[in-house]
Amino acid sequence: MSEFTASAHEALLEEGVAKQKTAEKKSMSHQIFSIFLFCLGWSPLVLVLAVKNPRAMLTGAAGAALSSFCLSGIFYKMGGTKVWPKIMDISFLSTFGILTILAWTLPVDTVGNILPFLDVFIFGGFALAIGAAWACFKLRFMDQMMLDYVSDEELSHPSIQHIIVRTTQMFLVGFTLMAVIAAVNGTLSVTGNNTNTLRIVLLVLEYSILGIMLTIAHWLYPEYIASEKGMKMIGDKYPDECAAWEAAN
Repeated sequence: MSEFTASAHEALLEEGVAKQKTAEKKSMSHQIFSIFLFCLGWSPLVLVLAVKNPRAMLTGAAGAALSSFCLSGIFYKMGGTKVWPKIMDISFLSTFGILTILAWTLPVDTVGNILPFLDVFIFGGFALAIGAAWACFKLRFMDQMMLDYVSDEELSHPSIQHIIVRTTQMFLVGFTLMAVIAAVNGTLSVTGNNTNTLRIVLLVLEYSILGIMLTIAHWLYPEYIASEKGMKMIGDKYPDECAAWEAAN
């Protein structure tokens, strides 16, 4: 009987180790696929900057947006992400889908006049999607980002809610500002008052805002909130909410 018990115990241990290794492999594959989807999600912007032919560029960007949308749905079914579809995927798919249709149906000259304002449609569409989701569905842009990195209990903590609200506001303002800069750049180009140097400067300024926002949202601001100074600020700003969260959890 003791031999049977020992054997059974060893079998259970082996089964547990095997399950743990499988979970680790699954977790690693999910992380790799998540990074791939992140890169694929932003790839339409790379195509916009890299490809010169308008129709090829827009068609490629629409294809990348559609691929990101579909693969994100598959990843959601696999349990790799908690939410689908994402605001960014819907915005990119809608914007580049419409622009691709226009590029293939309108005369070449008309498409040429639209291209200088391409970033207005892209980032203005982002700002519109973020604002509409928040106003109409109470869905904040960073809610979708945070869901895959924290538990439901952690998501309800005042510090996480503070990060979500502030960074969503930042993206809303930032994308609007990017669209305004793009509109200025486009207007100067269409009216013949733009120079190559000024165009590049405005383009760098525009995309620098995107880089700064991503850095703040995914690294700097969460790091600050997690610091002693940040947690003290949260405790002072949301004392009742913190007490309620502690009592509930």
